[in-house]
Amino acid sequence: MGASEIRMGSLLTKDEFRDLTASNDRIAYSHLALRIGIHAGLLFAMVRAWEGGYPALAFAAFYLNAVLWQFAGYAGIGHELFHKKVFSRKWLNTLFFKLFSYVTWNNPSYFEKSHQFHHASTFHEDDSEIYRDFPLNLLGAARLVLLDYQSLCRRILYALCNAFGYEAYFGKGIRLKLMPAERRAAQSDAIFMLALNAIWLALFFLATRSPALTFMFFITPFVGSLPNRVLALAQHVGLEDHKDESALLFSRTVNLPTPIAFFYANMNYHAEHHLLPSVPYYNLPKLHDILNAKLKVEREEKEFGYLFTRDFWSSVGISARLEGSAVPE
Repeated sequence: MGASEIRMGSLLTKDEFRDLTASNDRIAYSHLALRIGIHAGLLFAMVRAWEGGYPALAFAAFYLNAVLWQFAGYAGIGHELFHKKVFSRKWLNTLFFKLFSYVTWNNPSYFEKSHQFHHASTFHEDDSEIYRDFPLNLLGAARLVLLDYQSLCRRILYALCNAFGYEAYFGKGIRLKLMPAERRAAQSDAIFMLALNAIWLALFFLATRSPALTFMFFITPFVGSLPNRVLALAQHVGLEDHKDESALLFSRTVNLPTPIAFFYANMNYHAEHHLLPSVPYYNLPKLHDILNAKLKVEREEKEFGYLFTRDFWSSVGISARLEGSAVPE
């Protein structure tokens, strides 16, 4: 059976399919508690180090927390919550999907539309989730390593415009357009996002009484995004020629160290995810093993070191230049 001819019914038994697609609340709750505990611990370490007169240690805790915070978004657990397979109860998935969207300054209403399209038409010219726009210059790389001020300004501006019922478009300037009636849910989400972040920041300031720490907390979702962006790129970059074939060919699996895969919500098993989106992220390694055992075909599976190779970065450069040439003047 070739990768482009795969049929799930001939690959998985009914019992295997049922086991793979079943949600496991024990795993989901324990993973969520671990994530929250790590973030809370790093925030506590940041505050105590700052108050104790150790700014370098405070910055180290702040930076590590920021890097891991990126994986609460759509290249991480937020994405999996959208698919409503993390918890057995759909409302719990929806609740945490929205919360993780808000704390990473993303509007969940827009992602719901764009991600459905991404799965249905990967690599279509209107697929906004292929992450082709990786910055190739020194300033752009510095933004992703340090503070992505462009993303900060845009996401907050988007939220403000959406809250007032407008959509913002960036080009040579900023263009506002009245939000269509069918996207009014995005206005409510923007209002909740702004309110939650304002409350979140106010409580943090009241707890620390430190403008500096509160500012660091505010910019956390926009600091240290390089690892998250690189992993998001690795999902599909360089595979556009296979867009009309199987997900095993236009999506890539990258074997990552366990701690990274945990925070990334196993989205390194991206071919498996695209092949069967109904599988919860914690079951994707099982699906990966089944595919490797039953499919005797060559597909896009790489080791962690691939992300540091010339081949990978050459594909990133080609993709970014193509995206740049496609942007209208």
